[in-house]
Parts: sequence; structure tokens; C-alpha cells
Amino acid sequence: MNQTVRKILNFFYPNCCPVCGAFLLAEETVCDSCAEKMLLEQDGYCHRCGKTNCMCRYKTPAYDKAVAACRYAEETIPAVYAMKNSKNTNFAYFSARILAERLRHGTYYEVQNIDYVIPVPMHPAKQRKRGYNQAGLIARELAALLNLTYREDILYKSGSNIEQHKLRSAKEREKNVESFGIHDISLENRKILLCDDVLTTGSTMNRCAELLKQNHAAVVIAAAASATILHKSEEQEIKKEIII
Repeated sequence: MNQTVRKILNFFYPNCCPVCGAFLLAEETVCDSCAEKMLLEQDGYCHRCGKTNCMCRYKTPAYDKAVAACRYAEETIPAVYAMKNSKNTNFAYFSARILAERLRHGTYYEVQNIDYVIPVPMHPAKQRKRGYNQAGLIARELAALLNLTYREDILYKSGSNIEQHKLRSAKEREKNVESFGIHDISLENRKILLCDDVLTTGSTMNRCAELLKQNHAAVVIAAAASATILHKSEEQEIKKEIII
């Protein structure tokens, strides 16, 4: 977001940390103390599937690589909820900066070759109600930070508007991702950076990556603002259903 706009907004609506509520300067997004607690170490997750407890041993994801910023845990959940429910979108900008830094300095990702940055789409009715798609905020900021092209006209979502991480059953998650679709756009040899706020089992990213590759995308990198640690019961269910 433009810094001048942020300063004007900060005058009328004090800028606060989305986790602890501490007052922040206009250019800040999260206080230092909370930021330190939220961050996921760069070597603390699988760079193939994006999970701290690697899921690749069950099935190879449709996306080619993954990058994550924060762990979805007690310290991070308030920031994610604030972004979704209270219009405090600071976490979107905070996580985008972390993702940009990791993509920019990680030769593993070859960010200079990315053609488009796109968000996991939100159901139109839900987006109208909220006023924005949080994945879109992350993707747009990430594109601006990396000087890449932002596109939101490629993927769409119809049907169910239930958030994927709220579904506990693998079968429910599988059915829910069927509501994602792709427009008739050629992505021949394009390299895509696909963004979402929470990476749970990878089902959403996986479905979107499948659609992108059906339209001939060459590479899909999954970028998640946060990644969950699966409980044993969830991991066993995923193993049984062979769904990532």
C-alpha cells in the first residue's frame, strides 16, 4: 500500500498490531515482538510442499515449489482472523514482505522468471461482503514488491464459499476444491506465483495448480502467508485418502 495513503489512514484510524493491539508507526505492520513469534524459519518447512511436517511422502503436490512466511499457530491466528474479520489487513502486508524477501534471495525459486502473481480466488458473494480477498491483498503486495505482473482474472471460485481450513474431513476438502475453476486463458510456458493466506493440507493450492497446468502453465510456485502443522488425526486421514 502507498505510504502516503497509509499515513492518512493512520491519522483517522490508528495503526495497531493485529496480534497484541500495540500502536504502530504508519509504515509498520506488526510489532517486533509479535513478528518474531510468528515467523516460520526458512529451513523449518519443506520447500516442495510448504509444510513443516512434509506431506510429499504421501503424494507429490501439483505445484512445483512452495514458500511460506509464518506458522499458523497461537501467535499468528489473531493476525489472520483480524485480516479476515476486523478489516485490519496488516498481516497481508507483513507476510508479503517476508515472502518477497525469501523469494528475492532464494535462488531455489528463480523469482526473476515469474510471469504472473495470482491469488487463490474467493467466492464473489463472500468477497463483496468482506470488501476484499485477503489472498488478493497478499498477491498484489507481493507483485508490487517484486515488480511482477498481478493477475486476478485467471482463476475463479463458484459454488461453495466455505473456507478450506474450516473443513476437517478430507472428503469435504476434496469436494470443496471442486468449486474452483479457470477462465479460457492460455498460460503456455508461463511461470505462476500462486498466493493464499493459509496452507492447511495443500488441497486448495493443489487444485488451483492443477487448473493452471491444464492451461499449460510451466511452473507453479505456492506462496503461503502461513502454514499449519497438521494434527496426527488429520495426517492419518490424508494418508488414507491420498489427498494433499
